[in-house]
Amino acid sequence: MFMLVQALRQIGIQKLNELQKVAIPKVAKGLNVLITAPTGSGKTECAIIPIFNKMLKTKPEGITLLYITPLRALNRDMIRRIEKLAKLLGFTIAVRHGDTSNFERRKQALKPPQILITTPETFQLLFLGKRLREALKNVRFVVIDEIHELAESKRGVQLAVALERLKEITDFQIIGLSATLKNAKEVAEYFGINEVVEWNFKKRYDVSVLSADNEIDVILKILDKHESALIFTNTRQTAEALGLKLKEKADVEVHHSSLSKEVRIEAERRFANKELKALVCTASMELGIDIGHIDVVVQFNSPREVKRLIQRVGRSGHRLDEVSKGFIIASNFDDILESWAIVKRVEDFEIEEVKLYKNCLDVLANQIVAISLEYGQIDLDKCYSIIKRAKPFEDLEFDEFLAICGFLHKEKLVFLDGNILKATRKGRRYFYENISMIPDEKKFKVVDITSGKTIGYLDESFVSSFDAGVFAIKGELWRIVAVDEVVRVEPVKAEGVIPSWVGEEIPVPFEVAQDVGKIRKWIAGLLNVMDKKEIVETLKEMFKTNEKACELVISKIEEQIRKGFTVPSDNHITVEGEGLVVINACFGHKVNETLAKVISLFLPKPVEIEVEPYRIKIKSNTNAKDVARILNKINPDEIEKLVEIALIDTKLLQWKIVEIARRFGYLSKNTDTTRINLKNLVLRLKDTPIYREAINEILHERMDVIKAKEVLRAIQSGVIAVSVYEELSPISTATEFSIGDVVANRDQAILEAFKRRLEEEECYMICLNCGCKIKTKVKFIDKFECIRCKSRLVACINARRRIEEFSKEELFRIANAVMCYKKRAVYALNTFGVGINTAIRILTKPFRSDEEFFKELIEAEKRFVRTRMFWD
Repeated sequence: MFMLVQALRQIGIQKLNELQKVAIPKVAKGLNVLITAPTGSGKTECAIIPIFNKMLKTKPEGITLLYITPLRALNRDMIRRIEKLAKLLGFTIAVRHGDTSNFERRKQALKPPQILITTPETFQLLFLGKRLREALKNVRFVVIDEIHELAESKRGVQLAVALERLKEITDFQIIGLSATLKNAKEVAEYFGINEVVEWNFKKRYDVSVLSADNEIDVILKILDKHESALIFTNTRQTAEALGLKLKEKADVEVHHSSLSKEVRIEAERRFANKELKALVCTASMELGIDIGHIDVVVQFNSPREVKRLIQRVGRSGHRLDEVSKGFIIASNFDDILESWAIVKRVEDFEIEEVKLYKNCLDVLANQIVAISLEYGQIDLDKCYSIIKRAKPFEDLEFDEFLAICGFLHKEKLVFLDGNILKATRKGRRYFYENISMIPDEKKFKVVDITSGKTIGYLDESFVSSFDAGVFAIKGELWRIVAVDEVVRVEPVKAEGVIPSWVGEEIPVPFEVAQDVGKIRKWIAGLLNVMDKKEIVETLKEMFKTNEKACELVISKIEEQIRKGFTVPSDNHITVEGEGLVVINACFGHKVNETLAKVISLFLPKPVEIEVEPYRIKIKSNTNAKDVARILNKINPDEIEKLVEIALIDTKLLQWKIVEIARRFGYLSKNTDTTRINLKNLVLRLKDTPIYREAINEILHERMDVIKAKEVLRAIQSGVIAVSVYEELSPISTATEFSIGDVVANRDQAILEAFKRRLEEEECYMICLNCGCKIKTKVKFIDKFECIRCKSRLVACINARRRIEEFSKEELFRIANAVMCYKKRAVYALNTFGVGINTAIRILTKPFRSDEEFFKELIEAEKRFVRTRMFWD
């Protein structure tokens, strides 16, 4: 034991904290334990100290400790933290995930490390390699880090089955590590854990909610007052837009999942080495990254959930005895109220429950194929018993299991031979394509034709079903000009839609939305009995907020009352308007989404519906009275059936079917969905497990049928009051929000970017008199005569073109254009898709300024991009 104590002291652990004193003895006894405690409480050490102590006594061979984490970034951090201790104790340690090189994989297979850090997906692959499966027989400990993150996705279902498969070849102890959980016992049982250590230490969080006219200035002031910051956003495009503006004034970098591995690792390295003041990030930096010098977290817009705020703010003041400090930059009426509600719930430690998946048919199919590959052939009853032992499938009937096996047999992913399940070559190919339960869509690169730069990536589902023309990415609006191997776009000033990236939307929970309604109602009551200044001071103290935020909320509620409207609250909804009808309902995303889908069935077509956590917006030939009547006549007991009917012809169901069909192996991941009639695909799969699972997943992820039933019954019984108005109230129109002020003047920026791109183009200056040829960049051209013979007959040709492509006549026309129009001719001849005919037509126009000239070149390039598919 002295050796371990000595090693712990060398890495800075002088004594155990109170959590470790409680948890370590339970792990040492060999119990399956879930340890749940706030961020920075030393949970990792609770697991590895007693495990390492046992390993020192047994001198194990092969993989003894399997450390499973949900994120690659977390793996990199974990190996830094554990490696030093492992090496001091003489243990071999390695990390294995999707980014691990083939050389490293072979090395691990030939000589497995004693400690392997991996992801749930890579864990699946260990069963299929002969040497690695043999190495798994030595596993005695499995640690699952950030278990709550896995529990609320299908990755957790897959992992639960994989653990049961591991039990077939070895006996091991499971230790789960998690941030604070509301339903910890349920999550523990989900992974076969029967003991829970819940640490109730009151971690201190100091979170303020700020609103300002200039959010960038507020963030910069926060950065000036602190050593190091993480700036969290809820979406990738917001991270990019914010990063773009902050980079102009501070040492910051952007970190999110759409960036390459190399870019992310470099950003983490520079941040850890204090070369950066801040990282602007999404959930990519939310879990487990332990960088001690972070002393503040900025959340840009409401974090949407209590557990998300705790996780993010917990990145600062990472140790238990430190205060985790954070700021929420809230921008509008809803955002401020929501942030206030969440901050209050953090104070009271009211965290959302983890919603667990059950009987996922796509995971079932995936694991049946995986087990067939692992064993080569296996008795059906044995395969069924392994899967049914896993908690997510405890209610699985044998007939349903058999039906899925039959479906897989029909698709040749397994072979059924009586009561024996056999592996197939197609099944092997399918499994390696579908190891992950994370949606993995084809990505389309988005290229700005004015600058030639890649803006980002769009999911295949969005590109294939998008028909509105204008969309938002990187905090800006773009019109699609052409789609070929990439999406070519131009910046515009117009209304657009937000792309539906997988995993981007964070739904506001019912409980948070209800609290927003209660705060609205409370403030409305205060306006009757208190002076406005007194209310501001009360709100500032209660919600740790600033005056600007208070005044914005108070003025909106004041305006609502002054204009004769009820303030919508937790127990009072309003239905307003005609043509555009708004239901103000504080029920959160999932309940409102459920209600919206059902209401849409009873409305005259066409109908457009937009769902928010505090309102449902309906564009249709209807009015508030009709919509209120619909709410009162819907039978709550028929909601599931009505939702399914409403989903049948939606793009949401079509793309969920595609996603599930790929997981089932019915569609290959390489299938070009632009060539598939998605409506017909839905109808063709209507009576299959694929369709059933698509509906189930939508209900789990996007809807809350149980709460929606409760809400409808409360409305119909009068427990929730309903007020109807012919016009829209101030609160109905309070949701317009844009981060446009993060972006520079658009027209000027477009022209400057376009000109910069032209300046960087490489071209040849060719003398038609003596044949002298020089390669240069457009920006370096300031003389328009041959440097050798001084002839003015010099042609300019872009370096992408070959001189042989041009006739003698064309070269002389180009040289004449350069002689007459000089640098403007050079710009024109280096514009993508602009030939000599188009160049001369542009150059002969009477432009009043360079700005007009470059605008014309941009338009010429756009015309070429739009029409080039019709050219030979």
